[in-house]
Amino acid sequence: MKTHIVRIGFWFALLLTAARGEDERAILKESPARLVACMESAARANLLAAYVNITRDAVQKKLRIYAVSLPAKTGQFTQDGYQIEVIYNNDLALEGKTAGGAYHLQHNHAVLGFAAAQFASGNKDLGLRLTRLLAAAEPDLFWSSPTHSLMTIQQIIAGLEKNDTSVAEFLKDESGAWADILKRYGP
Repeated sequence: MKTHIVRIGFWFALLLTAARGEDERAILKESPARLVACMESAARANLLAAYVNITRDAVQKKLRIYAVSLPAKTGQFTQDGYQIEVIYNNDLALEGKTAGGAYHLQHNHAVLGFAAAQFASGNKDLGLRLTRLLAAAEPDLFWSSPTHSLMTIQQIIAGLEKNDTSVAEFLKDESGAWADILKRYGP
């Protein structure tokens, strides 16, 4: 109980300090350009770490998807020799709502690229299953390119199910990107 009182006191003092504008943290004295550069660097580092992890996971046939949606079915699944684990953590889901370039979001997008490459190379069942799991885990996931307007994960699934031309650019772009990721960051 004493620990909770100390914590409450700490947060109350912090709120009072912030309310009076006396927050003297050094980071708040940095220029906006420096802060943006740091955030962008952190997002790039998260993306690169996701690439390194996904390429190794794909070779080991063990993939992970981070769910930010509570209704997502979590657990272990098997598809075409791949073990797929869907994980939900409430704290991660809450943090992901405001975190730009968070690792779990970058990771899920890399899994989407792998799924697209699998579908395009003929392993349609694995590609579609991963995409469906991603849609349940992260319903706001999307894809776009400089030459193609935004496609929601639901639109991607619809195109993959029909195996029509609506996903042709997505498949070509993501398959090419996956090949590059594998070459640059793979084991």
